[in-house]
Amino acid sequence: MRRRAAVVFLGVAAVVSGGCGGGSDGETRTAGSTEAPAGEKVAVVGKEFSYGPANLTLKAGQPFTIVLKNTGSIEHDITVDDAKFKLTVPGNNTREKGLMVEKPGTYQFYCSLPGHKSAGMKGELTVT
Repeated sequence: MRRRAAVVFLGVAAVVSGGCGGGSDGETRTAGSTEAPAGEKVAVVGKEFSYGPANLTLKAGQPFTIVLKNTGSIEHDITVDDAKFKLTVPGNNTREKGLMVEKPGTYQFYCSLPGHKSAGMKGELTVT
């Protein structure tokens, strides 16, 4: 029987950061992400096996900082294949990473750990 955790919504915080330090363990720098967090912060909570919020909206061509708070007991990540973005966070930790998507559209984000996506750990990213 599949367990689905209740969705927890932290909200979206509009905080402009000024160019703080580089990456940390669990972060992967790719073409769709920026090394240093920048722009508006978008808070996401991940746990066994859900995200809150499960729907995010960003503006095309603008930098954002994804802040993933993992309230679960095991490692989770947030992956957006089309943006070449992946942020991995150990259990009971928070990490952040910059993301900028140039092309408007609808993208799926999910936890890439085996079985997590199929258990419901996924969401939708709308870029306007």
